[in-house]
Amino acid sequence: MKTTHHLITVVLFMTVAAITPSLAQDNTTVDHHGWLGTETIKTRFGDFEFRGGYPTTATADALQDQLKFNRAIEVYLMQIPAVAVIEQRRGLRDFGAKTAHQVIIWESLMDAKTLLLTPNTETVYAIGYLYLKDDGPTVLEAPPKMLGLAMDALQRFLVDIGPLGPDKGQGGKYLFLPPGYTGNVPEGYFVVKSPTYSVTYGVRGFLVDGKPDQAVALMKQIKVYPLAKVANPPQMEFLNGSGQPIDTVHSDNFSFFEALAQLVNEEPADVFTPLERFYMRSIGIEHGKPFNPDAKDKALLSEAVRVAAAMARANSYASTDRRTYFYHDRQWQYVGDVPYNNLKDGILEVDRRAYLYYMALGNSPAMMEKNVGVGSYYLWAYKDAAGHPLDGAKNYKLPIPANVPAKDFWSVLVYDALSRSELQNGQPFPSVSKYTGPKVNADGTVDVYFGPQMPAGQEKNWIRTVPGKGWFPIFRFYGPLQPLYDQTWKLPDLEEVK
Repeated sequence: MKTTHHLITVVLFMTVAAITPSLAQDNTTVDHHGWLGTETIKTRFGDFEFRGGYPTTATADALQDQLKFNRAIEVYLMQIPAVAVIEQRRGLRDFGAKTAHQVIIWESLMDAKTLLLTPNTETVYAIGYLYLKDDGPTVLEAPPKMLGLAMDALQRFLVDIGPLGPDKGQGGKYLFLPPGYTGNVPEGYFVVKSPTYSVTYGVRGFLVDGKPDQAVALMKQIKVYPLAKVANPPQMEFLNGSGQPIDTVHSDNFSFFEALAQLVNEEPADVFTPLERFYMRSIGIEHGKPFNPDAKDKALLSEAVRVAAAMARANSYASTDRRTYFYHDRQWQYVGDVPYNNLKDGILEVDRRAYLYYMALGNSPAMMEKNVGVGSYYLWAYKDAAGHPLDGAKNYKLPIPANVPAKDFWSVLVYDALSRSELQNGQPFPSVSKYTGPKVNADGTVDVYFGPQMPAGQEKNWIRTVPGKGWFPIFRFYGPLQPLYDQTWKLPDLEEVK
């Protein structure tokens, strides 16, 4: 039997094709079922030999390996959101935020030194974690004038914080209850039942007169404490993340599965569906058991995760799903017509979820649904007007029409296609926004330029790109207005400037 040395493939579904007469040996008769007695099945993964209908030992081993390889790929694509969250938690812990009363605030805004999936540079961030297994029911006192959310350990939405949340932008006390909690629930709280022990929350504060000071002061009113310690809460500790090399992005290697195994063992088994648990068990990840593959399986999984990550990039950066395009005639993409929970018509849109969460972090109706005048909305593009991937060595122009439909502000920010974090280009912030004071044309339009060299006289309107690096922009609308949604205002594609 001939077999391939490697199992790498670049298709999402890798089941062996049904046997057809063209696959049979010349001296073998095929019946109407396509069954053969003695045969060699030729596939893109190798040639598999059978005798009397039974696989040879080598064939059986190769096909079992292929099945495990396939399932590892599906595990990766299904669990991107969960691993992204636990790896963000790891990055914050490495920086020093190890307990619920320690919160990181990017006091001078988030620059490119922080590796975090597609943040912005125009709002102040504060991010923290709750540990309900250790602390039990936990109170989060949120300040007013914040825009934020809380998610469970699988990056599933729990509650909005701010104008679209129960506090309506006035701030308030949120009480997070751990899985299965049956104890007393006092009055006076916005009660949130979490299906997982780990909860991540993040809030954004807005600049005032272009400065972050007021937002930072409000964020330092955050209080987090166990309900049991309401009379004597622990002292809050705020860490400044600005300018610090904080890495929160998950890797596309074997450590992805190690992080997933850690999460599976930290959380109740039933937070994953039976099918997810079966797929994870098939590659050695199971609640209550150590993840310790032998050398052969580790090599196979290491190869599978690289293929899976390549598929994720293709699924995000070269999506063939037209529902992910905001305009029918342009390159700008968006979350699509699938709700924030990725369920549509009773179907879990796994590919759509992977498309979004390979490059983004955060799950909330305030971020993903159409909310006129409040919240935020995002468009992003990976290609120019001609349909070519954006190239760091080339020059581009984005002509932004007048009257951007954003009540609060707009911004365009550039990200590295590999890290999906802010592009490290030598500029403090790789962005242009209402707050940066770009030059406005006489007709109210704004031209933003991208490229390795600044066009003459465009200091305020230029974002440097890096030759050899792919990049993509996200255009943000804070307080999005109806002309965005009904497309009476349309954002043009990026044009290459020769």
